[in-house]
Amino acid sequence: GQTLTTWYVERLYGKGCPIYGKKVYKADDFSEEKLKMLNFKQKKAVAKTLGIQIQKKKSSKMSDEDLKLSDNEFAKAAVAAVTKGDSFSHGLWDEILKACVSRGTLNGVETNVFDYKKLIDNKGKDDQKADHKSMTLGQKLDQYIESLSKPDFETLTRNHQMALLINGYNALTVGLLVRAMREGKTLKSIRDLNTKELKVWDIPAGTFCGKGTTLTEMEHKFLRLEWGEPRLHACIVCASVSCPDLRGEAFYGDERLDAQMTEQMEQWMLNKKKGFNIKENGHVQLSSIFLWFKGDFKPRPLQFIWDFLNESEQKKLGHKKKKHRVEFLEYDWNINEKK
Repeated sequence: GQTLTTWYVERLYGKGCPIYGKKVYKADDFSEEKLKMLNFKQKKAVAKTLGIQIQKKKSSKMSDEDLKLSDNEFAKAAVAAVTKGDSFSHGLWDEILKACVSRGTLNGVETNVFDYKKLIDNKGKDDQKADHKSMTLGQKLDQYIESLSKPDFETLTRNHQMALLINGYNALTVGLLVRAMREGKTLKSIRDLNTKELKVWDIPAGTFCGKGTTLTEMEHKFLRLEWGEPRLHACIVCASVSCPDLRGEAFYGDERLDAQMTEQMEQWMLNKKKGFNIKENGHVQLSSIFLWFKGDFKPRPLQFIWDFLNESEQKKLGHKKKKHRVEFLEYDWNINEKK
């Protein structure tokens, strides 16, 4: 979450994640049983998202090829639409996360911390001929960031697209910080990278799928504008203490992705200092991300997070649609760096 003003974000990228935008799938999303529970309007919305041709009935405006799909045909077409395509390996990024992410406490906030110092060395013993086993973590970071420039995004499966965007955002964020650290700069906040001309969010961060990009484009243009997945806010991390935790493994572009994103939301909501908290007076405290991107969390933030709260917190709230006074937690922009 950035401090971009609401009007600026809405002007450039719309008023929030589109309801019928792309979504991450899980194994049983398109079973015949689930599809039978959808009315035609809902099916049509799903079909539009997936690019499946479906019509309710014959009419003079329909061609001979138009037909109503049975639940079985629709299920097969839906699964094919989201699983057909290429994959992309995040093995290097996964190694880096497992080596650099650990649990810690920063400014009184329990959080995942990241050991940026491990990535400073990008030379190793032989910069030109290092094989995978002898590569430093810094070299692996550089190689992974370089690999982000190569895939053809449109040929990837739906889940591989989302995994690439999330991992790409997080890796490019780390890359910006590490690049500055390699130059000898001391950083207390990612916002220390702001220049007179540009905020850090708008500084060139790297090349993504053949085109130069920024963190602003990654988050707002590629993610929020295209995907109806508010959970993405629990997965992308701008290297700050109050961000949701940087996951200690890469996001996978297969059926595991849905569970990973749900777990990120659940863990975020368990953190009373930067996610969700109920005060003794009954007022609810939420991350400022729910203020900055309120339009993403439909119908409203408290209703959206309900399914990610544990049972005891749900009981305290009463019921899903009950209204509470909401306060937003102050955002700590200090770097999530391991001390």
